[in-house]
Amino acid sequence: MPADRATTWDLVMDVPRVAPCIPGLSSLEADGDDGYKGTLLAQAGPMRVNLSGTLRIVSRDPEQGEARFLLEAADRRIGGSVKTTMTLQLSPTANGQTELTIATDTAFMGALGTLGQPIIRRKAAATVEEFARNLAGMVASTG
Repeated sequence: MPADRATTWDLVMDVPRVAPCIPGLSSLEADGDDGYKGTLLAQAGPMRVNLSGTLRIVSRDPEQGEARFLLEAADRRIGGSVKTTMTLQLSPTANGQTELTIATDTAFMGALGTLGQPIIRRKAAATVEEFARNLAGMVASTG
């Protein structure tokens, strides 16, 4: 990220502000402290998914530059769901910028997992990469 760790942290932890960086996100609203409800539309090969669910900030440590999120969503039409634990790690670099590492652990359940898990995993990885690129652009324009 083309900004220092503190600037990047403040932006990343402002979920409504970074929401436009998430490809396919069609809605997002606050749901209590550190929680959000939203809908994500995605095309994964021949499958079109409409995931509705929640995102919770499970933990945050600004001193270490690490945050953990839990995403749980379902597509009622297909009859499947997804549960993802995501960890963001921000590390300062020698040139005053920030390295962002995103680690995810995802489980696909029901028809969503049975019908197209390899395709969906590739789409999920591409979505995370696109989010990181969009976020870097937002950080550059902010900082």
